[in-house]
Amino acid sequence: MWERVRKVLAGLAVLVLLGTGAAGCGNKKEQAVEPSQIPVQVEKARLADVEKIAVYSGTLRGVEEAVAYPKLSAAAGAVKVVEVMVKPGDRVSQGQTLIRLDSGDLEYQIRAYEAQLAGLVAQREGAQVRLSNLKQTLDRTRFLYDQGAVSKSDLERAETEYEAAVAGLKQIDAGIAGAQANLDNARRNLANCNVPSPVGGTVGTVNVSAGDSVTAQTPVAVVSNTSRLEVQVNVAEAEASYVKPGAQVKVYVQAASPEPFTGMVDTVATTADSRMKTYPVKILLDNPKGILRSGMFAEVHLPTLVRRQVVAVPQEAVVAKGARRVVYVVDSKSMAHERPVTVGIENENLAETTEGLKAGEPVVVKGSTLIRDGDKVKVVAGGVDK
Repeated sequence: MWERVRKVLAGLAVLVLLGTGAAGCGNKKEQAVEPSQIPVQVEKARLADVEKIAVYSGTLRGVEEAVAYPKLSAAAGAVKVVEVMVKPGDRVSQGQTLIRLDSGDLEYQIRAYEAQLAGLVAQREGAQVRLSNLKQTLDRTRFLYDQGAVSKSDLERAETEYEAAVAGLKQIDAGIAGAQANLDNARRNLANCNVPSPVGGTVGTVNVSAGDSVTAQTPVAVVSNTSRLEVQVNVAEAEASYVKPGAQVKVYVQAASPEPFTGMVDTVATTADSRMKTYPVKILLDNPKGILRSGMFAEVHLPTLVRRQVVAVPQEAVVAKGARRVVYVVDSKSMAHERPVTVGIENENLAETTEGLKAGEPVVVKGSTLIRDGDKVKVVAGGVDK
């Protein structure tokens, strides 16, 4: 049963690999292929540098990314949004107004604090006059007491009244300082009714609408400079020592492009994260075309261990046979021979073979699932001419 299926598959492979060429030959005689020959493609095992790639995921964010908050004090309370002046995707400069807040309540607060302050200043003037009068009375009473003209109780009463006036003046001064602070604070709140962008860049999100109430703790918008982005990944201890600042890496962002972007390792932490026991690594990516956006999922391919000038074959050449891994070596008589190999490090393109293969030996890279040890093959494209 298997032999019949295998021959059918082999026949289909002949049609796939040779059909296109036959269709383009015009009046030329088609090249005959023996039914017993299985079409394959081969490449020679070669000496190459093989890098082991570790894959980690993270989220893109702008190198300069900031959240805009209203610069209001706690005393301002909740302030209403009257206008949202930007939308996600807008380009803004640093200091440009993002949100306008209602100034009516703040203006009322300012008038109230100004009136309070004016009343306290007037009160202080009266208290100062009274204190001056009480000081004169105290000085006169002391003189009379020394002359024996007044009693000690008269002197003590004069001293008590004077001290009370001094304390009262200090209390008014404290009230003036507090009212002045409140007034200054209210004026700052009024000046900050326009919420500015903390950095220049692109508006990522706007979290409020006209009519909403906000406080100093409300994140009204996120602005990111996306001309350059970063992604942080947490690298395992066994691989962190191979990652060096300045190294170029491939970063895949499927939401933006199927092709990888080139990133550069910016920093590698020298101390492991206490919770995750991994080493944070930050990668920078230039974004001149603006197709990458903050918040996109990214997959970082970090080269770690490197074997230089080792015998290597394309990944497609290595076939799993249970616990074993084999390649098919094609001899000079177009016979395929199953060869067990020991695979060292590998990546998405190449596999190092530490045992079982020599550089220069031709191995099957296409069609290996259709053949068995000792099968006759026909090399139809790529690799070695037979």
